[in-house]
Amino acid sequence: MDARARHLLKSLIEQHISSGQPVGSRQLARDAGLAISPATVRNVIADLEEEGYVISPHTSAGRVPTSSGYRFFVDSLIHVSPFSGAAKRVLLQRIGARVPDAEEVLHAATEALSEMTRMVGFIRVPRRATQTLRHVDFISLREREVLAIFVTDKGEVENRLVRLNESLSAAALTQAANRFNASYGGRPLQEVISLLDDDLRQSRAEMDQILRNAMELGKEMLAADQERMLIEGELQLLDLPDFAGSERLRELLSVVRQKRELVMLLDRSVRGSDVRLFIGGESGLAPLSEFTLISAPYHIDGDPVGVIGVLGPMRMPYQEIIPLVDGAARLLGQALSHSERFPS
Repeated sequence: MDARARHLLKSLIEQHISSGQPVGSRQLARDAGLAISPATVRNVIADLEEEGYVISPHTSAGRVPTSSGYRFFVDSLIHVSPFSGAAKRVLLQRIGARVPDAEEVLHAATEALSEMTRMVGFIRVPRRATQTLRHVDFISLREREVLAIFVTDKGEVENRLVRLNESLSAAALTQAANRFNASYGGRPLQEVISLLDDDLRQSRAEMDQILRNAMELGKEMLAADQERMLIEGELQLLDLPDFAGSERLRELLSVVRQKRELVMLLDRSVRGSDVRLFIGGESGLAPLSEFTLISAPYHIDGDPVGVIGVLGPMRMPYQEIIPLVDGAARLLGQALSHSERFPS
């Protein structure tokens, strides 16, 4: 693509992001800052349309960018500004005051990112499956009710109520916890999940009920953990004229509520080190074909553990949002590295 075509495409996309309207050749010739006629602009835009960078919606004489156009725009036509001091101060105020509680930090970061971008903010919560089971304790609460306490090497604590078919003494509960810890303590949680699958296939007659209940609850806890995700600001998209009455928006909100497909997509991003964009159909998810997802991995003590980002229309101010997501990921990692529940 020659310099003139690049300049016109950049100007067209910037104008469309600003106005939300198709951009015509006459308007583009006037505002692009090039001494060329509308006829010349029309010829260049026709070439860009043939190459798949812009499209004419309905019967409009103007053009709007395609997902390929936005991808070229992001990769080759814009300069992403550094993370601004003002944005950093806002995020530090929102999430820094909540240390040392990691759960509050995660919620605050999600809310702040959604509010600052006016889009859907999300965080893929650190997966306990990457941690190690430290130990399990069983505490009798009342007759036939026991509190099972799972503790990981990162200080994560999960409490679950176990209802028994018969009452057990404190000594029996201690024995059951000792047996559980002897079998699974000190193992990576992902390995514990696999072992629990195998061990639970044994006959019930070969296993104490309290131990079996603990194993089933441990499996339930870890299975639910695979899809832990925080989402804020879904209703922000309802206010956008881009999706007024759009069936795509309803499909997207369904994907957001179910989370499973989004989690699988984000788990591909946590392995990277930079901001990642899925523009339109690049995500492979049909409901996201008219949207852009921008994410960045965050680290705890140098280890990538999750992803933070935003989801919104392809027509978004990429120069502003990309550094904001990147900066939020770095600040979130710093906050979590100093929290009590994710100790260094």
